Amino acid sequence: MQFPGLLILAGGQSSRMSRDKTALPWHDTDLLTDLLLRSKAFPFPERLLSINRSYEPSRLPVETARTLRTIADAHPGCGPLSGLEAAFAQGTCDAYLVLSADLPFYDFSPLAALMHCLQDQPELQAVIARTKDGRDQPLAALYRRSLLPDIRRRLQDGDYRLRRLYASARTAYVDESARSALYFNVNTPQDYETAKGRDLNSRRKVPVVTLTAPHSGSGKTTAAVTAITKLTALGYRVAYIKSTHHTVLREKSGSDTDRARSACAVSVCLCGPYDCPPGTSKEDGLLALSQEQPADLVLIESRSHGPLPRIDVTRTAPEKVTDTILFLTGCRSSAI
Repeated sequence: MQFPGLLILAGGQSSRMSRDKTALPWHDTDLLTDLLLRSKAFPFPERLLSINRSYEPSRLPVETARTLRTIADAHPGCGPLSGLEAAFAQGTCDAYLVLSADLPFYDFSPLAALMHCLQDQPELQAVIARTKDGRDQPLAALYRRSLLPDIRRRLQDGDYRLRRLYASARTAYVDESARSALYFNVNTPQDYETAKGRDLNSRRKVPVVTLTAPHSGSGKTTAAVTAITKLTALGYRVAYIKSTHHTVLREKSGSDTDRARSACAVSVCLCGPYDCPPGTSKEDGLLALSQEQPADLVLIESRSHGPLPRIDVTRTAPEKVTDTILFLTGCRSSAI
């Protein structure tokens, strides 16, 4: 089949972020520009940007900027359908890969499977990625421009739900559960911090997660020990570092470090005030120590210190801690 066009939807109001999320700093640029830069490795004959504000593509390579057109919604405030309507009305491609602008990890690798599905079944109007737990990803999917009449009818009827559009169309689904992390999107400030944490770990020799809590006795050690046990059972080598304010460090039976060792941590360390070189912050000292561990990932327990990313165990459901660690460390892409 002919290579599809690319449509990026950036017309949302970012209400949960309280600022324009597409302009959030990311990789020396912003989320939107970074996504466009990632697209340059693929021969999209047309790149459409659905956006209701100005966008200056000056940071894009000339050949990428040349294929980019910005299109404003004809029906503002009606969600993704309004972006599809405006783009499909002005576009020239038979089909488009439609992406939301807030996908920091999307690398376009699913495109081949989506195109293959559309090529094998020419009657299809949509191909939707389906990730972990059967979640549809309609804003990382292929749509044919032949859907335009139905889109317009739904806009006129006030039926703005994208799910209803593809549910009533000739639609196929592609299993993307093995790489669900590609579809992580940034809707809230916490999502942004989570994305930054995973991105930081992707550049570290050993990925790190700090388990924190606002005060002692909040369950940090219990969360760490439980996670070490589960992660070890999954085949990961987990190291444990305990940040402490004590100046005299010694191991004792039943201590936090003893519990971590009993949970099969491959290495266990205490990090006190004098374990960091002069002029080095506690966060930098803990990070340096973590990179020396013979492990697949390191869990740091600290009440107020520790390198990013961090999980506040008092604000995270216990059953989600392990999967959150896996996502933040990048050890298993399907864990979101």
